[in-house]
Parts: sequence; C-alpha cells; structure tokens
Amino acid sequence: MQRRSFIRQSLLAIPAFYIGNSLLFASCRKKDDLKPGNWRGKVIVIGAGISGIYAAKQLMNLGIDVTILEASGITGGRIRGLEGFADFEIELGAEELHGKRSEWYNIVNGTPGVSFNEASSEEYFYIGNMLKSESAWAGNSILTQARTFESTARNYSGEDKTVLQQAIAQGIYPDGYEIINAYLGNEYGASNNVLSIKGIAEEDQLWESGDDNYTLKSGSYTNVLNHHYSDVINKVKLNHPVTQINYAGNQVTVTANGTDFVADRVIVTVPLAVLQSGTIQFSPQLPDAKRNAINKIGMGTGIKVILKFKDRFWAASTGTIIGGSKSPVYWTTGLGKSNTPLLTAFVMGDKAQYLSSLGNGATDILLAELDQMYGNNAASKAFSEAHIMDWGKEQYIRGAYSYAIVGGGVSQRRELAASIDNKIYFAGEATHTAGHNSTVHGALETAVRAVNEITMA
Repeated sequence: MQRRSFIRQSLLAIPAFYIGNSLLFASCRKKDDLKPGNWRGKVIVIGAGISGIYAAKQLMNLGIDVTILEASGITGGRIRGLEGFADFEIELGAEELHGKRSEWYNIVNGTPGVSFNEASSEEYFYIGNMLKSESAWAGNSILTQARTFESTARNYSGEDKTVLQQAIAQGIYPDGYEIINAYLGNEYGASNNVLSIKGIAEEDQLWESGDDNYTLKSGSYTNVLNHHYSDVINKVKLNHPVTQINYAGNQVTVTANGTDFVADRVIVTVPLAVLQSGTIQFSPQLPDAKRNAINKIGMGTGIKVILKFKDRFWAASTGTIIGGSKSPVYWTTGLGKSNTPLLTAFVMGDKAQYLSSLGNGATDILLAELDQMYGNNAASKAFSEAHIMDWGKEQYIRGAYSYAIVGGGVSQRRELAASIDNKIYFAGEATHTAGHNSTVHGALETAVRAVNEITMA
C-alpha cells in the first residue's frame, strides 16, 4: 500500500491499512531546509495548530517578533487527545505518522516518553453480510477486484472524474464499493462520489515521505507539542478569533477579539473550511484566483467515535474492520498499548454528515452495525460508553482535512499557497503542493515554506 491517511495521522486515522518532485511553492522537506535570510520585521501567525506553532517556532529562533492568535481556547488544532476515557491518551485527531522521511517523524521519534507501536494485526472485511479475516477471504473475487482498483487508482491518468464514476466505468462489483470507499474516499477525507481519482493520483505520485506508517505505543502528540514547543504555546493569545485582515497599507492590520494587531507580515494557517466559510474578511478582497482556489479544494465533515466495551467480542488479532456501510473503518484503538476493549469508528464524507446529524444517536447506529457484523447483539451487550469527536462541529476548524475534487488538483493548492503583495502568506496542510497535503508532516513543511518566503523576500 502506498502512502498515508489522516486516518491515523494526518489530521485523523487507521492501523496498518493505510498506506516526486517538488513544484513551485513546494514545501521544504526537513528543518535544515530553513533559509534564515536577512529580513527582520514583525509577523502575526493566525492559528495555533501544528503549522502555526511550527512557523512561530522558526521565526522566534531567527529572532523575529511574533504574535500568535488562536480563535479557540486551546492550542494544537487537529492534534487533540482524550484523557481519562481509557488508561492511555486517545488521539481524537492526528493519529498515524506517515513515513520516516519527514521532520515530523524526527520530532516525534526524538520526544522523551514517546515510542512507536510495533504490534502486528490482521484486517477483517465485511462482505455479503459476512465478516472474515483477510486470509479467510483469500481468492474472493469481490475483495480482489476492490483492492486491485484501489492500487491502480493511485496511478490513474485519464479524464478527471470521481472515484465512484471510475468504479462504475470499470464494472466493479457493487458489493466492493464499501471497501473502495474505505481505502480511497474515506481515507482521503471524503466519499467516492466527490473525491477526484485524478487528483489523488496526482498527489500520490508526488509523495516522498515513505510508505511505512506508525502509531504511538506510549505518549501522545500533545506530549510532543508540549515538549518541543512550550515556549511558543505560552505566547499564544487564545480566544482571539480573527474577523478581518486589512493589508491595504504598508503594514497589515489583523482584527481579533475586538483588538487590532499590526505587523509587517501575516501567516494565515487556519483550516481550509474556515477560509471557505468567509468568517475572516480580507481588505482588499482576495484576488479572484485565490478565492477560486479556496473553493476548488474539498474539505468536509470527519468523525471519530470511540466505543468502549466491558468485554472484547472481536478476534484478538483484529487491527481493522473494513467495509461497513455506516463506518467504512473500525480499528482496535488500544492495539499494542492497552487491554481496554476499545474500537474507533473513523467516518468521513457523506457517512460522516449523516452521523453528525444524529448527534449522540450516532452511537446506536454504529452499535447496530457491529451487532450485524458479529451477531447475537455482541456489541450492544458489551457496550459501556462512547465519545464522539465531530470535527465538522468545531467552530474554528469545521471539518477533517482537505481533499481533491473534480476540477481542482495540485494547481489549486499552488494558488492557495501563493503569497499576496509580500504581506499575506498561507500555510497549513491544504496549501501543500507536493503530495503531503492532509497530513501533519505536510502542514509542518508548509510552515517552513511560508517562513522562507517571508525571510527571503
């Protein structure tokens, strides 16, 4: 399997299931790629997720005056942990680390008390109302066809269309659609009926960080941030939602929480969906090409539902359960780190929108699906409690992570990443133009690119 997924890292997550060349504005790969330059002015960083935190850290290291404005009451953005639900901190956002060839891998690997999980597991597939392990399904035509489609999709070179349109055109068995949705639509933050197959192929062919995926055995990503970036975190002005950015004059005025902040340069790191919402007004209005790019990249609802049980009813070897119609993927949350019986439902796109509309009722829908898979009301009888993380309902995030839509592609990310008048700069996972979008390490790399653009201007 190639490549990544927020499914377990990026900005969300899944065990062992998930899996060029740089373009204009392509992000730097390593911390060593930071180019100090001679510029020394004042910078405002908008957003205290990983991109904003890392950009602020690099600027501070260069002796540049930095103000960090965060709309919410916490730092970390889509890195967030859940404590007290189990005997370890559960990742509600980014969970899987994709590839060794990134600065994020180096940072995490060099954090005291944090280690990688080496547990092995097996994938289970739900096909034709039967749940079996991958080995038990060996030779099954539906599974074989679906997985072949998934692997070849990443090399697609035809006309731009959705994954679903291509699956229909290739005559894929409808019983395999849910498996394809788990591997492609859901993994990339969407559904098969909106995700561009040409877009994901274009991004995957630029991917450079490696194909191995890692989750944590001990520690959490919050621990990583607190250990390495406490000086930045302590400077963040919380509860300062930005409402206006005025860049008409020689300097930039940012209005947040009723206060005007003035700087020479501004780095905007807010999630794409926040830009799409129009809650931040730019004066002058953003160029047409920039506004078009904002709307030609997708970002939708993403949900994690952590389900705790009194007893384990699934096979001890289970890593992931793939093919559900309500949750495309479930994984064993504590695999290799805890004996607490936990499953995480990871849901994106249309299915996430449906579950989001149900509120707490989403738990009953998921338990009913697991009951159907395992029989004898196994999940309902063992159920203890649930925690729902609905990223679409987070006011200052509004979704999971960006994905390619038909008519979009890397060219739109390139336009989104472009600076304006040497005053407004853009960073964050959606602005990555070399395949690492939708990941933590991609967000971090865009921070380096934005800092270089500022200091080398």
